[in-house]
Amino acid sequence: MNPDRLAELEEERAFLLTSIRDIEKEFAAGDVDEDDYRTLRDGYVARAAAVLREIDDGKAALPPKPARPLWRRIAVPVGTVAVAVALGIAVSQYAGQRLPGQTLTGGQPADKVSQLLAEGRSLLNTDPTGAVAAYQGVLELEPDNVEARTYSGWLVVLTGQQAGNDEQIQQGIDLLKDAAALDATYADPHCLLAVATGRFLETPDVETAREQGQLCLDANPPRDMVPMIQGLLDSLT
Repeated sequence: MNPDRLAELEEERAFLLTSIRDIEKEFAAGDVDEDDYRTLRDGYVARAAAVLREIDDGKAALPPKPARPLWRRIAVPVGTVAVAVALGIAVSQYAGQRLPGQTLTGGQPADKVSQLLAEGRSLLNTDPTGAVAAYQGVLELEPDNVEARTYSGWLVVLTGQQAGNDEQIQQGIDLLKDAAALDATYADPHCLLAVATGRFLETPDVETAREQGQLCLDANPPRDMVPMIQGLLDSLT
């Protein structure tokens, strides 16, 4: 696949993910009835999953890049037909916009940590390998940085989901739980835990998903994320 086609697919992916968020907002506001909402959203999600898979296939056909150290390869590009992945991507996009109110520890340079965090956020949903490298850089400077701990754990979850490895998904979930314990006011790990436990495990952990979803909502997440998490909670049985 040529780079121009990959660029077109990347643009289509961004459009579809934006459309998923928009229809969630319209439904939450009562501007779309439930039947139309489900039809439109399912269509967007199905197409987004197909585009993600095509992007992954296209990237796989490109000449291989030089090998990176193992720790930089724990995350792989995410491509699947599962609706849960589209939901997880959308949630992580919104979650990453809300920054934890932590101060730096150990006298590390704030500008370097901030630079690496910004890099991690920008790469999270387009270049997971680059994102995990950025977050690893943060953790080398500030081991208890809650944002870096959160999204390092989330990338492990995605790696396990891609591989169909429940044990690895659980490892990522444990890392997210550790991150959640660092700052009770930070919504992101709770939101991502709700998605991971409710949608990614082979046997969903409904009780944990409900608990974490409610903790996410109670921690004042970005407004646009609320209908996504509420929709997840409403769908759990």
